[in-house]
Amino acid sequence: MKDSILTHSPWTLITMITFFVGSQLAPSSKKSDQSLMGQGTGVNAVRVKNYQLLNAPRSSKMKSSGTALAQGSAEDFRPKGLAGRSRSNPSSAKSGDASDFMNQKGPLNKKQLQDLVQLAVKSTNPIERRKAFDRLLEEMRSDTFTYEQAMTIRHAMHHGGADGEQWRTFDYAWGANDPASAVAEIDKIPEQYRRGFTSNMLPGLASVEPRTAIGIVESMEGEMRQQMTGRLLEGLADYDVGFATDYVFDMAESGDPNASQYMRRLAREVMETAGFEGGIEWAESLQEGALQAAALRSVANEYANNDPQAAAQWAEQFVGTEQNSRLFGEIVREWGNEEAASAWVESLEPSQGQRDALSAVYGHRGATSPEQALKEIQAMPQSADKDFALNGFISGLAHQDGEAAVAWAAEIDMPGMREAAMVRAAKQYYKQDRQATEEWFVASGLPSESWRQIVSSK
Repeated sequence: MKDSILTHSPWTLITMITFFVGSQLAPSSKKSDQSLMGQGTGVNAVRVKNYQLLNAPRSSKMKSSGTALAQGSAEDFRPKGLAGRSRSNPSSAKSGDASDFMNQKGPLNKKQLQDLVQLAVKSTNPIERRKAFDRLLEEMRSDTFTYEQAMTIRHAMHHGGADGEQWRTFDYAWGANDPASAVAEIDKIPEQYRRGFTSNMLPGLASVEPRTAIGIVESMEGEMRQQMTGRLLEGLADYDVGFATDYVFDMAESGDPNASQYMRRLAREVMETAGFEGGIEWAESLQEGALQAAALRSVANEYANNDPQAAAQWAEQFVGTEQNSRLFGEIVREWGNEEAASAWVESLEPSQGQRDALSAVYGHRGATSPEQALKEIQAMPQSADKDFALNGFISGLAHQDGEAAVAWAAEIDMPGMREAAMVRAAKQYYKQDRQATEEWFVASGLPSESWRQIVSSK
């Protein structure tokens, strides 16, 4: 037996040694596995914390991590939708293609223009949309821009569903950068789009070729010409404010009945580009008369909408000048604080301007608190002030109660003001009850031609 033990002891020894070595190696192997797991978890943790960076468009200056794990795991950390599926970016394919030539100098081919339009219209990233559209406008400013490129962009915008602002900007840019082909397009474009295209393109054309734009508008008639004249003035103001101003004065001298309306439109354009101070300086420099009054009214309206107290202080210089009396009402109507506006009106010296402002005050009260306003007016002694208060009151009341408005309009003493107020109130009454208005008109004492004014939509 002793021999047997001796015979097997080498094998026993080998087995024990193997067990001992294995037991020492096992922890090392386990530690190695944990280390690998820890490394992977560490990478994932970093990505979860910074997933927005992983999903951001890659800049050409951004260095690649160089690891397959970093590249392959980006999709895993894209924000999920409510259903748990990854949100897709419809513009991702086009974005990658378009970014290659976004900063490219030189002419863009048809495919590149189409891709830029797709990006400008469809991208979910507003900055990307803006950059793509700006690149299209840059292309239009180049000396190499052609009619074919313009049509490529237009067709792509039409099929892509471009919004109204993009159409206005594109058509303006076409008129400003390629006037000849833009003008020629007026006769080529389908009739259902012609008016919109002309309206959009005309200001751009007028900003570089004012005489051509004026000729186009002056060949029009009626309501179309009136609308396009307003658009023309936008472009003429971009070309030269002095030129645009002279054009409006020329229209007035030729007897255009809408000259004052056009001057108010021009005033808004001047303020948009030069600000309130520039607009005020321009309006005050105009020749005295109806057109200056129209410009100052427009300035007062915008000024009061922005800073009513400052506008009121500015307006006080016009107290006693009858041509500018209506601008006081503009300030009151835009004030937004009835108590402050009323206090300002009461502080003014008696004048035509104060009466116009008083009319505006009671116009607001007639719409918001008619019973209280009527008590205040009835307590007034018969005077011009009372007539102006009534005149404003019925304007506010008529939208709610046309029947009562026409009745109170008849109480105004001043003949011209009374008839105008009755017609103005009757226009609202007619919208509320046509038959009753017809019956009222027969007994109103108004001349027959007033009926056409009442039933007119304007």
